[in-house]
Amino acid sequence: METLAIPTNGSLTSKDLDSGIDVKWCPGCGDYSILKQVQTVFPELGVPKEKFVFISGIGCSSRFNYYMDTYGMHSIHGRAAAIASGVKASNPDLSVWIVSGDGDAFSIGGNHFIHLMRKNFDVNYLVFNNQIYSLTKGQYSPTSEPTVYPHLSLFL
Repeated sequence: METLAIPTNGSLTSKDLDSGIDVKWCPGCGDYSILKQVQTVFPELGVPKEKFVFISGIGCSSRFNYYMDTYGMHSIHGRAAAIASGVKASNPDLSVWIVSGDGDAFSIGGNHFIHLMRKNFDVNYLVFNNQIYSLTKGQYSPTSEPTVYPHLSLFL
């Protein structure tokens, strides 16, 4: 039986984490920068890429899994934290990363986020906080800045 050599501590490069799939975010989107930084920094962690797992929800941020040459999967909207906790519980040796937007993490997935923190699983939560629901082109998210309506000040 042949064994595979797994690169560790410095032999993994950012190119090793690039899946080669064309990135399809809107021009100027900050998600490009997050992807580039993760691919740049992760080799310095000394973890073999076979130990990384990215679990994502729904939304622009959740395309992230496609662009990383690691294990990963989409979950349904707002359920990435629940699935990631199951992955970590079943294999504690994995480096589990949740990739989610602010709407996916803090709105429909808000209760799962709270319970994940309460249970203190050793997972990482990478939240792409752009303060809107990007796929709906500007609908407010839980992290949107409050809007002031001067004509409503009579009722406040």
